[in-house]
Amino acid sequence: MTQENELPIDPADPEYELKVAEWFQSVTDGPKPGDDEPVRITVRQAQKIAAIMGAVSRGHEGYVNALRDASWFLDCVVAEGIPGERVPTSMSVAEAWQRVETYPWPRPGKPREQQI
Repeated sequence: MTQENELPIDPADPEYELKVAEWFQSVTDGPKPGDDEPVRITVRQAQKIAAIMGAVSRGHEGYVNALRDASWFLDCVVAEGIPGERVPTSMSVAEAWQRVETYPWPRPGKPREQQI
């Protein structure tokens, strides 16, 4: 018998990662105060993050670190945007965005080695 929130999945299961993700969602997903509050990012910020995400999904491995920085930026935006709370982060939204801005805009399409 498993305890509540204990991971009841065998690591040898070939679908382990998917099952872990589904389990994690089942124990963490649900409405939280402030979920429907808007956060403030610019159109440019949203476009650049979308471009970075698209590049990584198309195989541009050089943008993996950019994606991590973009994710951290969004975490900072959320932390600073929670009404009535200040969740501490290791850097401000402005500092986190500056890290994302250092990356060039990804070009469209697949990486050159995948276009053959």
